Amino acid sequence: MEETVKSEVKQENQISEVTNKKPRMIEQDIAKGIGILLVLALHTLTLNRNIYNALGGVFGFIMPFFFFMAGYNHRPYRYTYKEILKKRVKQIVIPFFTYSISILILGAIYYMIAKDYTIKDVLMTYLNLLLHKSFCRFVGIEVITGGLSSVIMSFWFVQLLFVATLIFYAVVDYALEKASRLISIIAGLLIISMIFAHFNIFLPFYLAEAPGITAIMLTGALFGQKELLSNKTKLSFIIINSVVAYALFVILALLFKGSGFIAGGMLWDSRTHEWGVLLSFVFAILGTYPFVHVCRLLTHTGIVSKALVWCGNKSMYLLFIHGIVQLYVCVALNMEPFRMSIFSDVNDFRTLYVFAIEIAVSVLIIMLIEAIKKARTKNKTNQ
Repeated sequence: MEETVKSEVKQENQISEVTNKKPRMIEQDIAKGIGILLVLALHTLTLNRNIYNALGGVFGFIMPFFFFMAGYNHRPYRYTYKEILKKRVKQIVIPFFTYSISILILGAIYYMIAKDYTIKDVLMTYLNLLLHKSFCRFVGIEVITGGLSSVIMSFWFVQLLFVATLIFYAVVDYALEKASRLISIIAGLLIISMIFAHFNIFLPFYLAEAPGITAIMLTGALFGQKELLSNKTKLSFIIINSVVAYALFVILALLFKGSGFIAGGMLWDSRTHEWGVLLSFVFAILGTYPFVHVCRLLTHTGIVSKALVWCGNKSMYLLFIHGIVQLYVCVALNMEPFRMSIFSDVNDFRTLYVFAIEIAVSVLIIMLIEAIKKARTKNKTNQ
């Protein structure tokens, strides 16, 4: 009996070594759930610029956090580069074009009827989305600001994630083999994006920003390899590190107000230039570490944790559809469609109702889409 048990344990260990699988941490899904709700809130709520800046100072690490966690879950040598490319095209590229074109059409219907948009305006808006807004401005391609572009421009995250992923998987396994090699590659990638930032050069498809994002993902992969976001280290060690990390983040956020937050796909702004790239990298580390560990406190909150985990697992789809839902919620409530309130001098608390309805409708749409997919799969199986 004892020999049988030992044999089974040995087989499990061998399987674990081959597949390199680790149990997924529920706290990271909770963190992603909170993160996507914060992103949607900042896309929806009309807040006084001082309040908005304060929230940015507290939660400005959210976008870097998503890129960091994309690297954290990497498992070395699990797939070949060709397999990864095929998988990511299926996971990211196909949904991107499916949802972006569908939502563009739904948004265009409103803006062509209510705002006299032309077919050219719609096509130019989509071109602006595909090529990178700042690049289009850089080469002199002008589009109508706000409006339809506000409905689809949050898709920059998906594009930037895909381009950075291509670089990430090309170097990650090689980089993780040696600490000195990893540090050199991360530094090199940051310097590349910082050079583009220094000369204020923007390239299509986020090619200028992608190296800096890849550096964030590689650092996340290192944290994943060492399991630094797990609870395997001493609680006192986690608490001290979390407090110090978050304190440093807040200090830097106050010193470099508005920079390093990866807004609209940009890793730098006109004030900090190349240092914005480095700030984004630092914010990813200083913000993610305490954020995930604090989210561990919510793992046993029943329906709350389940709801946040669901949002975390559906974060991409919530990002995809919330803009078009927000547009038609505003139309239904006889409110002018709006977007981020970075420069607002007032608080419009009606947007709290818009946000609540937006989340509820978005959730229902995702559940409906999943139910349709499930029904189709069932029909195919039965046939």
